[in-house]
Amino acid sequence: MVEKFKKAKVIHPYHPLFGSNCAIALVHGLLRAKSVRRSSGLFEYGHEEKSVIWYWEFDAEKEHFHQFQTIDYEVGMRYYEENKFAMWKEN
Repeated sequence: MVEKFKKAKVIHPYHPLFGSNCAIALVHGLLRAKSVRRSSGLFEYGHEEKSVIWYWEFDAEKEHFHQFQTIDYEVGMRYYEENKFAMWKEN
């Protein structure tokens, strides 16, 4: 589905600006490249001030999928990193 959205130009990969929390994006990129059984995506849809950041993560070994949307990448990723295990338990 992600590939269809990209091809239709509904979403496009999101790359944080330097000075923002690029380290988290880099780690997620490395994890994607490391394992086929674990993947994630960081995309943006909408335009400029009306854009939304969409992050998803799938781990076939642990059998979990999680996603979230945020308008502020740094705040969203910080919250996600601190609370992702609690979020998975709730879902």
